[in-house]
Amino acid sequence: MSSTTPQQIYSSLDDFVSTPRVTGMETRHGRSIASVATISDKLDSYSTRLVEVGQEPVPLTRAKKGESLAAIGERGEIYFTSKRDDDRSEDEGTEALWMLPPHGEARVVLRRPGGVDGVIAAGGRLFIVASSLETATNEDEHAEVSKKRKERGVSAILHESFPVRYWDHDHGPAYSRLYEATLPSLDGDDDIELTPVEVPAGRLESVEVSDDGSALLVTMEETTDGTVQWRSVYLIRDGKTIPFALAPAISGEEGDRLASYRAGAFSPSGDRAIIHVSTANRDGHPLRNTIEIADVATAQRHPLSTSFDDWPSEAVWLDQSTLIMTADRRGRASLYRVDVGSGEHTLLTEDDDAYHDIGVCDGVIFCLQSAIDQPSTPVTVDPVSGDVTALPRLTPEIAKVGRLTEVTATGEDGTQVRAWLALPESDEPAPLAVFVHGGPWGSWNDWTWRWNPGPFVARGYAVLLPDPAISTGYGQAMIDRGNDELGGVPCTDILALVDAAEARDDISGEKTALLGGSYGGYMANWMAGHTGDRFSCIVTHASLWNVDMMGRTTDNGEWHEWMSPTQAGTYSPHAFAEQIEVPMLVIHGDKDYRVPVSQSHALWHSLLRYSKADGHRFLYYPDENHWILKPSNSAVWYETVLAFLDTHVRGADWKRPELLG
Repeated sequence: MSSTTPQQIYSSLDDFVSTPRVTGMETRHGRSIASVATISDKLDSYSTRLVEVGQEPVPLTRAKKGESLAAIGERGEIYFTSKRDDDRSEDEGTEALWMLPPHGEARVVLRRPGGVDGVIAAGGRLFIVASSLETATNEDEHAEVSKKRKERGVSAILHESFPVRYWDHDHGPAYSRLYEATLPSLDGDDDIELTPVEVPAGRLESVEVSDDGSALLVTMEETTDGTVQWRSVYLIRDGKTIPFALAPAISGEEGDRLASYRAGAFSPSGDRAIIHVSTANRDGHPLRNTIEIADVATAQRHPLSTSFDDWPSEAVWLDQSTLIMTADRRGRASLYRVDVGSGEHTLLTEDDDAYHDIGVCDGVIFCLQSAIDQPSTPVTVDPVSGDVTALPRLTPEIAKVGRLTEVTATGEDGTQVRAWLALPESDEPAPLAVFVHGGPWGSWNDWTWRWNPGPFVARGYAVLLPDPAISTGYGQAMIDRGNDELGGVPCTDILALVDAAEARDDISGEKTALLGGSYGGYMANWMAGHTGDRFSCIVTHASLWNVDMMGRTTDNGEWHEWMSPTQAGTYSPHAFAEQIEVPMLVIHGDKDYRVPVSQSHALWHSLLRYSKADGHRFLYYPDENHWILKPSNSAVWYETVLAFLDTHVRGADWKRPELLG
């Protein structure tokens, strides 16, 4: 599947965006299936194929239009969605649900307008989440009205609740519903028939199913005050729906009035379940994420661990009494083993890597391993010793560029903060580019194709990746110390780390660029109005400019509840436009509904009208969202950002990227 010689991917940006990548892996029913994306011949899109992970990788699909894993079946079959054609398809390019049996050819088992959103195989049945038009009472009505809308070119959506969109897509006119279906035969040509499963009122967010298929946990999103979003969990068993973990703000019951709940996996025997708990974010009550264990029979819950101080992200059952979970850890994303009875947690992986997409097969952990300087590859981890064993690669190994080290500094309140520093191989001190991460609850602890330091290091830049206040992996205290001041402690932490980096002999310290996306873009905008000419130029991507307006137009009602009441008046960058003294490159995608593009339109207007600097530029993507995902658009992103830095950091003449015309 890959060569033995590490692949050089930084010689050109086309090489970088053309590199095959593992995009995910699922382990269930004794099999691990990975999704591997490769670029098209035109360099305009990626298509995904499915590969079985093991001692010898086995390609499962290879369609040009790409496939997405839907479920691993109990009989050895694989369910996947694909836009490939079959002899029964009426509309070319429509997505259908396919089944690949253990022996034989893949075939369509369900084709419907809107396709399917999720599949779980358990207890000899399929549980399917699929979108259906709001007024449709059955599949025939859904198909009939969907056909009429398509034929007459109707795109209108009538909304009755918040939110109306999510990240990069509109809600409606079809909404997620839960269905049950009998298993299709492995060697026949029968289709799946969907039987609706009644769920509580609200927006269906996720479904978990016990191994025997007898119990379901559904997570429903509900709102209060018109726009405040909460999640509750309900148990569905024996045809009855039972409140299981209700958000106190919805139920009116005792408990943390800012808590929401999301269902996690059932234990192997089905008598317990994981419940993910998240508190809403308010001034004086910072965001907090924890795990609870619930008794399925009684719905009684208790914290998984009272001593674990970081945020767990993924959690799976190793056995009836043990969980394997991942959590950020000081610039890493590590694996932990947790005893469910005592809450005692043991760190399994103490290296610099990140572990994710975890699952358990025959008592062994299967997962993806990656790092700041290496993309995902499949491995197994011994759940007792923590020993990591590499599985055969599914993509080429990447030749690392430069070297990676760490920088530490002391914040204004005495807190020790740290950052990764990627350095080029050079005898001369390197100019510095500072990347501020998004979130703001996040950490530079893993490989990313979108904000990758490699192309910059290959051009001779050093890249600082700071984890300031509000970063995850440093305990709740690191969240708390900066949560209620968007532009306060996180800003001074970053500046302290920049000072520490610039003091090094291998950093020139003469001209430094600041770059950030999302919350990192907010910070770039905030610093633009508060640091004078401290930075030679600033790049701001998908960024917050007017904090109050952002809270009223984003798809996430929580942002308004947190930012607008108190922080908008103090920490909104738009109020300091006249103090901007350095050139800025503004970048935004029109399909970004988390940080609406109007934020950058307003920023662009202010830069041209009020700032003290010249040379501003606005890189706009009509067809991208919060992230720039199309390969050639990504290459243009890197090329434009590097050209902007070369001009203002190195003094080179501005060179407009060729593909921008």
